[in-house]
Amino acid sequence: MPLDQIVHRFDTLAQQGLVYRLAPAAKLGVMQESEARLGVKFPEQVAAFWRAFDGLEVDNPPFKILSLCEMKREGELLVFCVCDRMVRIAFDVSAENKAGQWSILNAKTGYCITYTMASFWSIHMWSWIVKHRPIWYDVHNSGGQLQVM
Repeated sequence: MPLDQIVHRFDTLAQQGLVYRLAPAAKLGVMQESEARLGVKFPEQVAAFWRAFDGLEVDNPPFKILSLCEMKREGELLVFCVCDRMVRIAFDVSAENKAGQWSILNAKTGYCITYTMASFWSIHMWSWIVKHRPIWYDVHNSGGQLQVM
């Protein structure tokens, strides 16, 4: 999903009652300052997302992609999202994965959600927002049981 379609999809869902907030694009200086503060250089897909939106939030189901200023480094993880008010989603900044990106993980369990930010914004966040399907563990290999986060 191209980034410009995110606004359209949210607007369509808002007509069905979804309450959301999209922050405007991050300024270049804020992105550079955040990279320096966090000790990273954002891969292109990561940078592209924050050049379009400096965070977003959905009320129900609770979902928040943090602004650049809210991001926190936890060792080799960079927390950028919170689902269901408690599940922290992070980039693994220790190395590039086979897609040449940072893997996206459940910060507590290490479960790999996806290999790319584009996959996260195109598929995974909508699975939670639209279908209320938890994205932070493998429902197919958990016996249908919610795993403790």
